[in-house]
Amino acid sequence: MKRAGIGIGIGIGIVGLTALFAAGCASGPPANAPPPASPPPVPAAAPAAPGGAKPKPDLSFWEGRKDLIHAPAPPKPAELVLPAMQRFTLKNGLEVLVVPRKDLPVVSFGIAVQAGGYDEERDELGISDFVAAMLRRGTKTRTADQISQAIDFVGGSLGAQATNESTNAICTALSKDAKLCLDLLSDILLHPSFPESEMGEVRDEMLAAIAALFDNPHELANAHFANLLFGEKHPDGWALTADDVRKITRARLETFWKTFYRPNRSMLAVAGDVDPSKLRAAIEKAFGGWAKAPVPPRPAWTIPKLEATRVLLVDRPDSTQATIVFGHEGIKHADPRWYAATLMNYVLGGSDFSSRLMIEVRAKRGLTYGIGSSFGSTLYQGGFRIAGATRSETTGEALRASIDEVRRMKNEGPTALELDKAKGFYAGSYPFKLQAAAGVAQALVAAEMHGLGAGYVRELPVRLAAVDQAAAKAAAGELLDPDRMLIVIVGKAAAIEPQLKAKGLAYEKINFKDPISAAARAAAKK
Repeated sequence: MKRAGIGIGIGIGIVGLTALFAAGCASGPPANAPPPASPPPVPAAAPAAPGGAKPKPDLSFWEGRKDLIHAPAPPKPAELVLPAMQRFTLKNGLEVLVVPRKDLPVVSFGIAVQAGGYDEERDELGISDFVAAMLRRGTKTRTADQISQAIDFVGGSLGAQATNESTNAICTALSKDAKLCLDLLSDILLHPSFPESEMGEVRDEMLAAIAALFDNPHELANAHFANLLFGEKHPDGWALTADDVRKITRARLETFWKTFYRPNRSMLAVAGDVDPSKLRAAIEKAFGGWAKAPVPPRPAWTIPKLEATRVLLVDRPDSTQATIVFGHEGIKHADPRWYAATLMNYVLGGSDFSSRLMIEVRAKRGLTYGIGSSFGSTLYQGGFRIAGATRSETTGEALRASIDEVRRMKNEGPTALELDKAKGFYAGSYPFKLQAAAGVAQALVAAEMHGLGAGYVRELPVRLAAVDQAAAKAAAGELLDPDRMLIVIVGKAAAIEPQLKAKGLAYEKINFKDPISAAARAAAKK
């Protein structure tokens, strides 16, 4: 529950400074410039008679116009032309992927280790986060300050972060400093010292993040939703608490690192201005001494069966709006239906302003600033969820309107036009996410971690384009269930309860400061 998995599409955004500068310099018209020509007046609609029907707008101004801008046709889906890559495996099992690109003098070393929340025991929750945060805090030969000084001196970056699926560490620097980057990355992974003197600061940061969760209604709603969906026997349903963090010891950190940080469970991606002929020897030197070892297998988790709609009302008396998260079980990324589900979801609630949910709940009814839906792209079976916010007084209406759209999608599926728009979006936007070599390398590693291979990265737009209307409708019929939902509402209960009662919805009410874990709340009542 506590952390998202690897994202398969890695977006790299670059700000156009030249365009911004030009816009800033051209903030007004030149002196003595003639006034701009006025457009012809637009005919106004006749006022409505008191109590009469609203008149239709006069559209004569737009008829026969030749100067209107027409949206370009969406790009045709095509396989991506990936840069030349090299792959090899060290004797210790470490897989290496090299994506050379000489356009910029920058290099990125990123490694994904299959050591995360899915490898924790319930009584050791938070260990993988703590270990990742401590990697930069000192090694056998460098202090935390020395690590920071070394990477800062060359203007690079170095960091690590854990998710439920894996721990990802990355070092980026100018290509002339590639040797230092590789040395630092291997040092923090292979020789962390976990100094007691650094643990207090990491612990405080984790405790602050837990406390902040209860002040953020969106994160709080998502945390409760995950706990209810995945349950107490699934890592995605576990809720990290302050007590969990306080009992983490240095010995536990070291044990977790020794057990799960192994090269035979890792993949290194190198991207940028590198010489592949020389790189292999450097990687052998940096990581060749990393000893492989068997690692405990992960259990086969299952999501508890949801028999009927369940509502949890989290009372936050000072809230002026209600935050709603609802849905049910979904699919994993490697599910063959993922492509159809992705397109269907784009139509339902995956796009910005053209989705059915946004049109119905925001544009037509004015009930929210934003609402969206997602199936995600997770290693194991995940969830389907819809999230949005509305005024407390319109909670019931917003919820009903949203569920009705889910039901309509389940029964009808997307139209051919909606499906074409979704395919056009991915065909046009996906290549931009992989413009940089580092983006390609990270996407390839993520695909490998999910068992999808390089073909997924290269062929994603084409695979999505191959989904026909019948497949998208079938996915909607199989994967959506509007009559069996987990619904979490965070807001002012005094304003929301009457609406739930009026609709005949049974619900459980708790205070927003109560434990996220349903099991912990039940135990507290005994």
